[in-house]
Formats: sequence, C-alpha cells, structure tokens
Amino acid sequence: MENNTLHALQSEVEFYRQNQNAVEDEIRTLISDNQKLSHQVGMLLKERLNNARQANGKDEDVSKELDELRNQLSLLTKERDSLHVLWQTSEKTINALETELETYQSYEKRGQQQNTTEERRELELKLETALTDYIELEKKYNELVTKHTALENDLKNKDKEIASYKERGKEAEKEFKDVTKSLEEHRINFAVEKKNNEDLKAQLAVAEALQLYDVVSDQKNEAYKTIQELTREIAHLKHIQFNIKHEIETTCRKEMDEIKEKYNEKVSDMLHHIRNLDSELVEKGLLLNKTLRENKVLQAANDNYLKQQKNDLRSVDPKLALAEQRLEAMFQELVASERRNIQLVCEKQCLAVDMQRVQDVHTRETKRRDWEEKLLRTQCEELKLQVEHLQKSLDETHEMVNKLQNMLSSRTELSLKMVSTKEEELVELNKHLENQMELSKKWKESYLEMTEKMKKKLEDLQKENEDLRAKFKIACTDSPEESAS
Repeated sequence: MENNTLHALQSEVEFYRQNQNAVEDEIRTLISDNQKLSHQVGMLLKERLNNARQANGKDEDVSKELDELRNQLSLLTKERDSLHVLWQTSEKTINALETELETYQSYEKRGQQQNTTEERRELELKLETALTDYIELEKKYNELVTKHTALENDLKNKDKEIASYKERGKEAEKEFKDVTKSLEEHRINFAVEKKNNEDLKAQLAVAEALQLYDVVSDQKNEAYKTIQELTREIAHLKHIQFNIKHEIETTCRKEMDEIKEKYNEKVSDMLHHIRNLDSELVEKGLLLNKTLRENKVLQAANDNYLKQQKNDLRSVDPKLALAEQRLEAMFQELVASERRNIQLVCEKQCLAVDMQRVQDVHTRETKRRDWEEKLLRTQCEELKLQVEHLQKSLDETHEMVNKLQNMLSSRTELSLKMVSTKEEELVELNKHLENQMELSKKWKESYLEMTEKMKKKLEDLQKENEDLRAKFKIACTDSPEESAS
C-alpha cells in the first residue's frame, strides 16, 4: 500500500511540474510582452514631450522625428498584429475581443463628448485594477511555487533515501569482498594447518567456512535483491501515469474477491468437516445406546439366570458347573461391554473437545477475516479519499491556470487598448504639431512683414530726420547772418 501511495505522489508531482513549467513559460512571455509595450509607451511619451519642447526648432528635425514616430508606430502595429495572431487560437478570446471592441467603440463615441480629464481618471482606475489583479496573481503564483518546492523537497528526500540504499548495497558488496578475502586467507591457512591438525578439526573448520560462505552468499543475494527491488521501484515510479485510481479499485476488488473465495472455501471445508464429525457422533451415540440396551438386556438376563441358578442349585447339583461357566462367560461379556462403554465415553469426550476446538478455530478465523475485511475497507476508503483530494487539488490547479489565462488575456487586452489610445494621442499630437508648424509659418510670415514695415518706417523716419537736420542747419546759418546785418 505504501508503494502505491508513493507511486501516486510521484505521478502527481510530475503532473504538477509539467503544469507549473507551462504556466511559468506563459507568464514569463506575457510579462516580457507587457514590459516591452510599457517601455515603448514610455518612450513615445518622452518623445512627445521632447517634440512639444522642440516645436520651435527646425522643420527638418521635426520631419525626422515624425518619421521616427511613424516607424515606431509601424513597429507597434506589427507587435500588436503578432499578439492578435497568438491570441486568435481560442474562440473564447475572439468573442471577448469582439465584445471589448464594441464596448471600446461605444466608449470612443462617448469619449469624444467627454473631457480628457475623465478619460485619464478612467485609465488610472483601469491601471489600478490591473495592478491589483497582478498582485493577486503574484500571490497565487508564490503559493504554487511553495507547493512546488515542497513537492521537490519530498522528491529530494526520496532520492536521498534511494542513494542511502545504494550506499548500503555498496557497503554490503565491500563487506562481501572483505569476507571473500578473509575466506581465501582462511582457506590458505586451512591448507597449511590441514597437515598438522586432525581430521575432525579440519572437518569442523570446513563446516564453519561453508556456513560463513553460505551466510555471506545469502547476504550478497539479499543485497542484490534489495538493489534490484530499488531499481525496479525507481523504474516503476518513472513509468506510472495517471490511472492510479482505476488500478487501486481493480486491485482492491480482486483482493476482496480472492479473500472471499478463500474464506468461502475454508468455511465450506470447515462445515463439511463439522458435518462429518456430527455424523460420526451420531453413529457413536447410536452405538452407545445400542450397547447400553444390550447391557440392560444382559443384566436382566443375568439376574434371571442367577435366580434360576439359585433355584437349580436347590433342585439340581450337577447343573452347577455349567451354570458357573455360563456365569463366568456372562461376567466376562459384562466386563467387556463396560470397557467398550468406557471407551465410547472417552471417544465422545474427545469428539466434544475436537468440536469445541474446531468451533474456536472457526470463530477465530471468522473474527480474523472480519478484521481483515474491515481493514481493507478502511484502506480502500483512505485511498478513495486520497484520490478525491488529489482530484480536488488538480481541479483547483486547473481553475487557477484558467483564471491566470483569463487575467493575462484581460491584461493583454488592456495593453492593446492602451496602445490604441496612445496611437490616437500620437495622431492628435501630430495634428497639434502640424497646427503649430502652420502657426509658426504664419508667425514668421507676419514677422517678416512687420520687419519690412518697420524698416520702411525707419527709412522714412531717417529721411525725415535728415530733412529736419538739414532744415535745422539752414536755420542756424541764417540766424547769425541776420544778427550781423
């Protein structure tokens, strides 16, 4: 039973390992994809800020940055298409994506009417829910990791036990080699001492050596048997699969059927034996009754004969000898019948003792069979409980895997939504940049026009200033001439 439980645990551990590796690979791939997407979104945000800061730069730099943004957008679209291809395998995810697209389109129609602050709040709420879901997934993943480590520790302990058994086998082989060496030395010494010692001592030494050799050979055979059994158990542990429940049920049923058959056979044999004993007792009882009746008849005949003998003694003397002879014969027959009666009583007592002993053995056998049947039933119930517990744990793991897949699919859908929203924001940024470029061009044109107008005004003012200076000089030259005259 312990081997069966070990096989069951080994198969369950291998199943949990396979599921754990598959889940870990899926989680790692999805985490790496999410990290890439988040990194790309962060880079796009940084580039948007840089573009907003460097909007007053040159037109060529802006065109280069726009080309880079377009290339990054094309890369993001390619990655999004690859993610769609990966997740288009299941019909459930396709339906979920269609429903999400419909809700998202309705959300876009509503979002055109709402403010950008409300959209940011909704995005923050979605991010918080995604983070809480991710924390719960991490907790569940850690629990699975702890269970996996515990099972691995159990496997390591079993491997250590197997290694210890192998070391014991090696030690037994070493002891066998040492014993063989000592046997060879004893043989050499025995050959040397055989000439000096007597034949009896030599025979005793040979007998002891043979006994030692038999003991060592038995130990060696036992060690080889243990090693072979351990190797067989290891191979059996490797080849056992998920049909433990069916095998246990079939074996238990077969054992119960065999035990019932053996028990029924033994009970039938015991009943047949008891019937034979009863028939013998009945026959011997009939014989006893017959002998008792014969004894009574003989005693009555003897009494009658004694009465007749007394009467005959009084009447006839010569008939005394014959009567005495008959009396002696009758007395001997009486003694023989009494002996036979005693023997029959002894046989009856022996038969009663045998009957009691057989009944005791029968009761013991029935009690032992009942106890074995109860023990087997309890073991079957325990095995069924273990199988149910393992089935429940398997169902829980499958549910956890399904939940993880659903959460990861929702996570990817959220990331796709984020990418689509960021693409829309980039389109809006491009429009804003184009508007700013047009405004900057208009501002430059207006600036050039204003500078030309200002230059014209300056030239006019300079001309007026020169005219005024010339007039002032003329006025200054005219004033001293008038004072001189």
